[in-house]
Amino acid sequence: MSADGKILVAGASRGIGLAAAKMLLERGRGIIAAARNVNALKEAFAPYDNAEIFACDFSDVDTIASFAERINNESGPISGLVYTAGMQLTMPISMNKPDSVKKIFALNTFAPIELIRCFSKKKMIAEQGASFVLISSLAAHEGAQGKSLYAATKGALEGFLPSAALELAQRKIRLNAIVPGIIETAMSKEFLDKMTKEQRSVINDSYPLGLGAPEDAASLIFWLLSPESKWATGQAYIIDGGHMVRG
Repeated sequence: MSADGKILVAGASRGIGLAAAKMLLERGRGIIAAARNVNALKEAFAPYDNAEIFACDFSDVDTIASFAERINNESGPISGLVYTAGMQLTMPISMNKPDSVKKIFALNTFAPIELIRCFSKKKMIAEQGASFVLISSLAAHEGAQGKSLYAATKGALEGFLPSAALELAQRKIRLNAIVPGIIETAMSKEFLDKMTKEQRSVINDSYPLGLGAPEDAASLIFWLLSPESKWATGQAYIIDGGHMVRG
């Protein structure tokens, strides 16, 4: 893999982002780890020499352009970007008030679109090009009680994907997304812990290969960021332990 340009991991302090960042480092890539919780980043990446740490609250979309300029000025062009920051809300439609809609769309949808806008400029990416990866969710493909807002934010990302990938290909940038089922992270634990024992059993039974680990998603992200996937763009890759093929 080319050593030119580091990989920006947005949301690297926990969950899939943390797993992806560590996998990249352990396989020889340099990373730029960004999240709101800088102390968590420092603790997570203290053992690694090839990790740079930057603070960014991605829910504040108006600050992302200045964040991108700072990355470029201090670290130079990047060769990859993965956006794993996000939030999950579980609540009925009757509670989907404008403030809640704006809050979850800002972090889950508007922020990654703004990052892509900023880092798609010629000076921002390595000479050989770059690969960008978004995180969607099976929530955009199947109904789940109380998940309408979360599903909408991920569905919007997948709608953005084809046209954006076509345009970015002209700039030597590939854009793909992964569509994971339930990954056992701190975010999903909040949702799972609210279930009864019987409800949790139904969820477990619906995943023939079991619930996912962050490393399962990180492996697919790693491939999409690598030259091994140089012919792949504009695709949303489902990774769900067999959940959707049950019929």
